[in-house]
Amino acid sequence: MTARPPAPVALPGRYVVLEPLRIDHVPELFAAQGGLETDWGWLPVHAPRSQAEMRFIVEQRLAQQAAGAAFLFVALNARTHRPAGWIAYLNIGVMDQRLDIGWHWLGDSLTGTYATVEMHLLLLRHAFDDLGFSRVQWQLDDLDRRSHEVMQQIGAVREGLLRRHQRRPDGTWRDTVLYALLAPSRATPVTGYGPPALQAAPAAWPTPGLPSAAPPRLGLPPADSRYMI
Repeated sequence: MTARPPAPVALPGRYVVLEPLRIDHVPELFAAQGGLETDWGWLPVHAPRSQAEMRFIVEQRLAQQAAGAAFLFVALNARTHRPAGWIAYLNIGVMDQRLDIGWHWLGDSLTGTYATVEMHLLLLRHAFDDLGFSRVQWQLDDLDRRSHEVMQQIGAVREGLLRRHQRRPDGTWRDTVLYALLAPSRATPVTGYGPPALQAAPAAWPTPGLPSAAPPRLGLPPADSRYMI
């Protein structure tokens, strides 16, 4: 299967619905951000202090998208259908069938819940099953423990550490940890796991896109299972 670049699409999940990011999402995104500068510390920009600053950040990201270097999704709370954060495909290499998932952020209503895991899984499944990519990777700040926890939840393989890789907005240097997953048809067994496979959601889950209960708080998975969609 030949990979193709991302295009506008809605990706419904149990706790979040991903849709293409638009300028008119800015007011509710700023409200969702609610001054969470700690969470924004893992993004390569300062937390916006006004709607105008949030709009500027969104405009920059959409310009990056227009240049073909990214594709941005707004994360809508599946219960309220209100913007709660965003996530993106980055470093899109169609010829190499490889891309990154990054720029992930959720506001206070969903941060630290399984919605964080779900939005990564929605993009992962879309990249493998619909777009034909064979490798998806993440580049995380070594200090961002919550995101490392998410990687454990989805069974991503830690491939290495890039030391003194880039500056944070506060001027300090960050080490970057590289994680990746291969499409099931191209994966090789990893110690302790079989090939990473995207399994169907448990039958007990509601139909994707329908309202559901609030997502449970994020915690480490049982040793013999992984959270899959």
